[in-house]
Amino acid sequence: MTSCGKVLAAGFNLHSQLKPGGAEILHHLTRIQTLHHVDFGKERVIACALWSATIINTGRLLIHRGISGTNPDQIHFDELIDTEGRPKRGVFFGDVSGVRGFLDDEAGDLYILQDGGNNDARFIKHAFPADAFISRAGQKIVGVAIAGNMQVCIALCNKNPGVFVFSNLDSLLQNPDPVESYPIHDLVKGLVASSTTFTTLGHQQARVETFGDPRYPALLGRTPSTQFPPSHPTVISALDGIKMAKIAAGTWLIAALSHEKDLYVWGHTLQQPVADDHSCFKGLLDTNGPEGTPEEVHLIDIADGQDIEDVAVGDDHLVVLTTAGELWGYGSNDCGQLGLGRDVKTTQGKWVKVYSPDPIEKIQGIAAGPLNTFVVVGCHARREQTRSETPLAAIPPIS
Repeated sequence: MTSCGKVLAAGFNLHSQLKPGGAEILHHLTRIQTLHHVDFGKERVIACALWSATIINTGRLLIHRGISGTNPDQIHFDELIDTEGRPKRGVFFGDVSGVRGFLDDEAGDLYILQDGGNNDARFIKHAFPADAFISRAGQKIVGVAIAGNMQVCIALCNKNPGVFVFSNLDSLLQNPDPVESYPIHDLVKGLVASSTTFTTLGHQQARVETFGDPRYPALLGRTPSTQFPPSHPTVISALDGIKMAKIAAGTWLIAALSHEKDLYVWGHTLQQPVADDHSCFKGLLDTNGPEGTPEEVHLIDIADGQDIEDVAVGDDHLVVLTTAGELWGYGSNDCGQLGLGRDVKTTQGKWVKVYSPDPIEKIQGIAAGPLNTFVVVGCHARREQTRSETPLAAIPPIS
């Protein structure tokens, strides 16, 4: 069943990736799109949130804003619309240059975005060369992600699940063989990338495996060894036995949400300092275990132990949706990414309530770009028609 609603966003808007013609920074959560025909139970409204581009799924249109984006009210991307007139289900992927492509969930086909100029951006189904690894494997692609170091990882659906790493997107599209290939323990349900590592979520066993660059072992959530080197997909021992429902990643932080609605995070604390000259994730990650040794994975407590419904991670901030329907944030607000106003630069190592919907509203989803936060709100239709596109009331400054 389709419903109406709206998309709120805050943060970096220099490329008009949030609101065309808006300010360079949206310091408060501001309505950027009205929704009329969305099936919140099936469709991911914020289909893609990158450094310089955003794709919004309105239920009938795919709106592309930012670098390579065209007139946001006229984007249909017919090649990504199914026979019922709704956007295909799948995963968009990209890098700092913008949206690069789309993976069709059903067919496993890759579509590459080509910008012909004069508002003529379109997705073209990619045909791999006959000698390419993908063609020889004859298997459907079920996951794709691009890391901050530009490496690309894909996962294939076959009897012996595996992940395959290429040096960059052009290498995936043109070269016969991957740079690295590894078996994994389960079919891939989710695949995300940080600055230098990849994380997978298994479909049947719901376990989390990590692999990638050895220079940042904290992004692996585990201690590499000769038996389990950093480049080989390996189950995070601290999470083994805990069934996970979702994984999310930013540049320096990775999060896993369990079926029991507990949130676990791991990552690197030496990213660019903000405001008071400390890492914005330092308070989350600098805790020790029961014997005083540094923990590799951290169980997060929010609002006196509230259960977590959803999580989204940016470059230096993260937001969570609690089962009480509230949005909480942690980290940097230097570019307005948490919507806390221009005077608040960081949450100062504390969780802060970012948004509570009206009684007639419900948060249907959240997302994060590197310097943005998105909130998808389901609204009462009559009330929605009377509201203007204005920022929400500012959250009081942190004391």
